[in-house]
Amino acid sequence: MTLTKLASLTNVSVSTVSKALSDSHEISDATKEMIFKIAKEQGCFEKYYKPKYSKKAIAVICPEILGIHYTQMATSIENEIAVHGGTMILGVSNFSHKTQNELIEYYTKFIHVDGIIVIEPQGAIKNETDTPIVEIGLESETKDADCVRVDIFPAMIEALSLLTHFGHTRIGFIGEKLAVSEYGYFKQAMKSRMLAYRESDVVISDKRFYDAGYFAMDEMLKQKDLPTVIFAAYSHIASGILERLKEEKMSVPDDISLICMDDITSVPYSDINLSCIKMHLEDLCTIAADLLFQKIEKNYIKTKQTITVTRKFTKRDSIKNLI
Repeated sequence: MTLTKLASLTNVSVSTVSKALSDSHEISDATKEMIFKIAKEQGCFEKYYKPKYSKKAIAVICPEILGIHYTQMATSIENEIAVHGGTMILGVSNFSHKTQNELIEYYTKFIHVDGIIVIEPQGAIKNETDTPIVEIGLESETKDADCVRVDIFPAMIEALSLLTHFGHTRIGFIGEKLAVSEYGYFKQAMKSRMLAYRESDVVISDKRFYDAGYFAMDEMLKQKDLPTVIFAAYSHIASGILERLKEEKMSVPDDISLICMDDITSVPYSDINLSCIKMHLEDLCTIAADLLFQKIEKNYIKTKQTITVTRKFTKRDSIKNLI
């Protein structure tokens, strides 16, 4: 059954049939009902019925949804999208550049979403359409998207300044293979402050989350002496570090100081308030959603924008003054 034959059966034009099956407001409800009834009788309703969704559909691409960091971001973005009257579709790239760009192609060319937000993009974003894309991340490698950039460097410098003021010269880092950005900023900040670190004071675990912190701290404890302070790449890792130290009858900050490179507070830290680098997740998500909907509603704006959110260091109870 073609649209032409369906138009003949309903005694209306092909254009009217097409608009009715697209749920166009230009066609009266009575005409739609008549066309739908005949299309169902002819067994072609499902084939041709292409209604327009009443809300803006926004795809959000996450590297993963296992970590609290990403689930909190996805939840905050969903709330912001709802504020703008939209609905969210969630995709996971599994830290794959190839998967990320396949998802973008699928959402833009086949689903025809109204916009996309990419959380911590894996390499350059490839967009061959006019669909607006906003990325949230530490670095930007693409010209095909607007960017909400997170600058952690000033916070790292502030933290290192306090540590050296407190007499810390042995500074370590515990991370994992997917926390490469955090390790990169650690090395960059240390170099900027002209601080050297021992290879033995850095452990990049092949595990993840709590296990990464626990077993990396276990490895570090095999040394004769330890750094006086450790940067943990993120909160799950900090939790594992704390548990391993507790087993060794060591405490933070009396035996070793600890700084977490995020401020996710839903991971248990026992009774210690960790010094941390605040992530400003809600601000990031609000800015990204506002920027995306601005582009959707004013599609004549083609200039790509970069908005930088500077993270802040917060000193709490986990740093000991050695002087």
